Parts: sequence; structure tokens; C-alpha cells
Amino acid sequence: MVLLFLFLLSTLLHISISTRVQLSTGTIEGKILTSTYSPLGNHTGIGFLGIPFVEPPAGNLRFRKPRPPIPWDGILETKEYKPACMSDAKKTYKNGVGGPISEDCLYANVFTNQYCMKRKNCSVMIVVHGGRILTESASAFNPEILVNNFVGQGRNIVVVTFNYRLGTFGFGVLNGEKGDSNVGMFDMLEAVKWTRKEVHNFGGNKDKLTMVGHSAGGSLVGAFTSSPLSKGMLNQQIIMSGALYQMGKLANFKGMTAMAQKAGCLPEVFGFRKLSQVRIDKTYSCLRNISAQEVLDAQLWVLQNTTYYISVPHIDGEFLLNYSDEILASGTIHPINSMIGTTTAELRDPIYINDLKNADKKEELLKNLCEHIGYELYTEPEEFSRKCQKFYGNGDDAQFLADDMEFYDGSIKVANAHASKNTKVFMYSYDYKDAGPAFKKYAQAPPPHHSEDLIYVFGTSRGNFTEKDYVIEQIYSGMFADFVNFGNPSPSKEQKWKEYSPEKREYFLIDFDKNFTMPGTRDGYYSRALEFWSTAGTKSFSEHYSPSLDSFTTGILIDPIVSHMKGVATGPDKTFEQFEKMLLEREMFLKTLKSERKLELLKEKWRKIRNGGGRIVERAGNAPMEMRDGKKGSRGGVSLLLIIFGGTLLGGILYVTISHFCLHHKSREGYQLLK
Repeated sequence: MVLLFLFLLSTLLHISISTRVQLSTGTIEGKILTSTYSPLGNHTGIGFLGIPFVEPPAGNLRFRKPRPPIPWDGILETKEYKPACMSDAKKTYKNGVGGPISEDCLYANVFTNQYCMKRKNCSVMIVVHGGRILTESASAFNPEILVNNFVGQGRNIVVVTFNYRLGTFGFGVLNGEKGDSNVGMFDMLEAVKWTRKEVHNFGGNKDKLTMVGHSAGGSLVGAFTSSPLSKGMLNQQIIMSGALYQMGKLANFKGMTAMAQKAGCLPEVFGFRKLSQVRIDKTYSCLRNISAQEVLDAQLWVLQNTTYYISVPHIDGEFLLNYSDEILASGTIHPINSMIGTTTAELRDPIYINDLKNADKKEELLKNLCEHIGYELYTEPEEFSRKCQKFYGNGDDAQFLADDMEFYDGSIKVANAHASKNTKVFMYSYDYKDAGPAFKKYAQAPPPHHSEDLIYVFGTSRGNFTEKDYVIEQIYSGMFADFVNFGNPSPSKEQKWKEYSPEKREYFLIDFDKNFTMPGTRDGYYSRALEFWSTAGTKSFSEHYSPSLDSFTTGILIDPIVSHMKGVATGPDKTFEQFEKMLLEREMFLKTLKSERKLELLKEKWRKIRNGGGRIVERAGNAPMEMRDGKKGSRGGVSLLLIIFGGTLLGGILYVTISHFCLHHKSREGYQLLK
């Protein structure tokens, strides 16, 4: 009896010691976590939930870069998740009822085990949640799944999750601002710094850090590792279905401005024009003196009841220095080992074109989509549009246009930038189509959809698992764990995963037959995407967007079209009425862009004629008639042409001016809503 008592006492003491950790800022106490959901076995870990890694960004610290955490006395209990950052709670928790949200949300969660606590040399995986930089949270991850897939099964990975500020709180910027901005990115940076400083206390090795993200989380990981501020911070990255951001220098300023106006902190009369530093300071002072809920209410109102967005991080000149394409092509990033992949169906947003039975209507909608991309992003829009229509006009290829552009070509660009003689890059394409009810989201979408593979890694959107799903989870999550631990995701010695090279674009095709074997390595990752987008033309980076927008995403372009066709709002955030306004505005804007382009070409011809350069060709009926060079002896013909061109030029200028006035007038409707 005495021996039993001593044994129990020793066990309790052992548990007490193992769940208590001394950090540089104070002592924390976590709890034992046992994962019991998988029939393949139970696994035990230790969880520390809700560890402050910065000072709460509230009050005067709202919209400012994060500051170091404040030390505490005594033992801080870290046994429960902290609230998510300010956001739409229902969308963040994805449960129909929501959950706790707070401005005091910048906390980390660490999952480890006794093995790592003793060895002090385990690999570390830092997880960045997705959610379009508007929703979701580290608090939404199921601890049991993290323990089962990464801490347990002898994988012995220390997992770190954390929150970063969302929406206007984390990514808002005002026109003319020179102070703190993109603070959500700086939250990420502080989370990584904190991990490097403290992770040895949880048994992790700071020199074995892998950052992983899916969807917007993957895009943020790619943006993070392209920044000079991240150099030397990470050893590896995993980007899962992360679209390449089309960042801009003023992305989100319209949504932020409209929010400040709705909150009563910026007079409507200022519109979207560049603000003085005095006005910016007054606006932020006002926004810091109202409650976080008032700021959120204004943001959510703007997202739903106007045509403005908060969509991507912006080029701030400090964290993010240039456009994504430019950075990746420049050779200036610090390459690291990378695992990058996508699903074979992703979003397929333009599938609405394929759903039509009328061939002429299909052609018309494809032309419209190609023209929008061409005129808004490229220097030679006519040439881009022509090539785009020809390439994606074959069969059902139109449905792949947006995914090719943002996911597949974007992944190739990121892979090429990180492939070097000192780094290893592994690409994958996930093509398992038989998840069925195990994936509870997008039931009508072609599988495997965007995030469908995530059910086997982090458990997001997990439905009802059967025996085969648990086996796939073990295999698929094991590939990620092997990359984190060993820098190589090969599923077995017999089936090796070849490294990616820009020349062959090797990738691992992931699918599971009834024996759970996979096709393995292939060459030519998404040749279709590379064939078109690598020769699509030169981007202008002019940031010339329709009045409601300050950045470009294909989703924002396509959502109003699909909503109009179905007669109901099909995209996130907006009402059907706002999507209708966006569609009208965007089409008016396209007409204006075409007129501007014609005017630009006319001016070019005008300069050539005035300078007497080149030969001028006119038509007489259907037969071409060559005129003399614009030199001596041809002044009469040239004068006539000058008059014609001059009149046409003036007419073009007048048309473009009126178009801009009309567009400006339409954009004012958004301001009127704010009154």
C-alpha cells in the first residue's frame, strides 16, 4: 500500500513538473493532452494554450506594431485557448454560433511531449492559420489532431500556433500613411522571434524551424519568407494551396478609409484622397479612443454594405518591399527548403463559363474575363486578351484560368525562387477524389477542392471519417512530418520523392488506391499553367483599379458575375445588391480602360506623324493605298491626317474624361451610404 502511494505521488509529481515551464517572462503551467479519436492508436502530449508573446495591442497600441510581452509574477495557467482576434465570430469559428473574440488576442499555443522536453532537440513547426486575413484563428485548431499527427506517433514535433491581427486591425492603411502598417505581418514576425527565443523550454530546437500555412495562411508564409526581415528566422517553409498575392502599395486603404468614416473618425468630405499626417494622426487618435467592437462593427458594415474590401497585405516599404512577381524574379530573397503544393481542383471559380450551354455566351464571358485581367494588369492588354481567349477557349479549359494564374503559376514562381544549390524544394499535387463525407465543405464542388486535403493534416472541415480516412491521415500527415523532421517528405524508402528543379518541375502526385499506394513522382508540374502564364506578357503594376478597389484578386472579379447570373450573393461578405453595384462599376471601368488604351495608341500615332516617322498607309475601298513618307512633298496629305487624328484625339480625350466623371460619380454612392 505504501509502495502504491509512493508510486502515485511520484507520478503526480512527474506530471506537475512536466506541465510547468519557465520562460524569460515568467512561469506557465499547461496540461496533459491525450488524443483518442483515431482507431490506429492513442497519443499523449502536453499543451500550453494562451501564452502571451507580445503586449496586448489594445487602446493606444491599436494599429501599432507589436511590443514585447509584459513579464508576470507567479504561475500563469495556460490550459485554455484565448479568444480569436476581432473578426466575424461565426465565420472564424465555422460553427454557426461563433465564439469568443477580443482585441487582446495575440497569444501562442505550444504542443509538445515528454520526449521533446527531455531531449531539447525536437523539430519545430509554426502554423499560420488562413481565413482571407479577415477571419479564423489558432484557437480553431483541434489540439487532439495536432497531438495525433505531429506530436505523437514517434514524430516528436513541437507545434506552435498563434494569432495575428485581422482585417483593418492588422492590415488597414490610410492614404498617405507613413507610420505603422501591415501590423498583422509584424505580429507574425514577433511570433517567430518569440518561438526562437523560448522554444527550447518546450524541447524544441530554434535551428529546426518550419513555418506552414494553408490558403491565405500559405500566401502569408510566402509573403513572409520573401521579406528581408525574415532572413535567418526560418529553416523551411510549407505552402499549401497558397495563391500568389497581387499586392499593391495602397491595398486596403479604401476599406480602411470607409471604416474610419463609418466609425465617425474621418469626415466623408476627404473621400479617398491622400491625407496629411496631421489628419492621419487625428483619425487614428479617434479610432483608438472608441471600443474595439465599434471598430469591428464599422468594418463589418463596410464589408457587407459597400463595395470596398480588405483583401491582401500591402507594399509598405519595410516588411514587403515590392510586387510579388518582381520580388520572386529579382533573385533577392533568401531561399530556404520548401514544400509547396496544391489540389487539382482548388477553386475553379470560372466554372460558371463551362456551365453555360450557349457557345456564344461562353465565348462572350471568357472574353470579358480575359479583358479584365489584361486591361487591369498588363501593358499590352489587347495581345493578352487575344492569347487568353485562344488558350482557354478550348473545351472546358476556361474553368482553370483563375487557378492557373493564382495557384499553379504562382507556386511555380515561388518554387523557382527558392530552388538553389543550397536548398531543396519539393512540389506536390493532391488528386485524391474519394474523401466523400469525410470532407464536409463544398459538397457540390469538383474534388479535390481547395482545403479538401487539410482534413488529413490539421482537421479543418473534417466530416465523418471511416477506417480508410484514418489510414490516409496517418500517411499524408506523415509526409509533412517527415519534411519538418528530415527535410524530405518521401513516404517510404521504396517510393522516393524527387527534388524539384526549374527545368523538369518534378512533383509528387498524391492519390490513394485501395491499397493506399500513390502514383509518385512526375515531371512537368502544371505545364498548362506555365505554358500560358510564362508568356502572357509584361505586367504594368500601374495599380489602376475601378473606383471601389485598390488591389486585384480573381475572386473579387468573379464573385459579382456569378452572383448576377444566379440572382443571389454567392461570394463572401457582400450582399447581392453590392455585388450588382460592383459588376456595373467594373464593366463601366473596363470600357474606360479600353478608351484610355485607344487614346494612348492614338497619341502614339500622333507623335509619329508629327515627327515625320514611319510610312502612313490608308485604304481606298478594300485596296490598300500607300502614301508617301511624312516628309517633303507630302504636307497636304499629312496636314489632312493631322486634322483627322487631332479631331479623333480630342474626341477620345472628351470621352475618357466623361467616363472618369461617371465612374467617380458612381463611387460617390459608396460615400453616401456612410452618412
